[in-house]
Amino acid sequence: MVEAPDYGHETTSEAVSYWMWLEAAYGRFTKDWKPLAKAWESAEAYLIPTPDDQPTAGAYTDGHPAVFAGEQDQPSGYPARLDPTVLTGQDPLARELKETYQTPFIYGMHWILDVDNWYGF
Repeated sequence: MVEAPDYGHETTSEAVSYWMWLEAAYGRFTKDWKPLAKAWESAEAYLIPTPDDQPTAGAYTDGHPAVFAGEQDQPSGYPARLDPTVLTGQDPLARELKETYQTPFIYGMHWILDVDNWYGF
C-alpha cells in the first residue's frame, strides 16, 4: 500500500481506513482477527483525539453550532470576516450523541496525520 500526500511525512484517515478494511478482510478469510485489533489500536492511539486534545468540546452548543463567514470572490478575501448575526441553524445530532455516549467529545479520526512529527502536529 502506497499512500503519502507529502512524500512520507503525512498520511490520511483514508489510508488508515483502508488498512483496517484489509485487516478485516484478512480476518474474515483466516479467522485471525489480531491484525485488525492492532490496526484499530493504532488508529485509537494516533488518529482519534483524546479529551485532552479537544479542550473546547464542552463549550459546543447545538443551538448555535457555527458562525457564518461569507464566500469571497478571490482567495485574497480569506480569511473571511465572521458574521455572528447570520443564523446557522441547529445541530440535530449533538444532543442525542452526548446523551447516548455520556460525553461531548468526538470519537472520530483526524483527516491528516503527521506521521513523523515533521510539521509538529
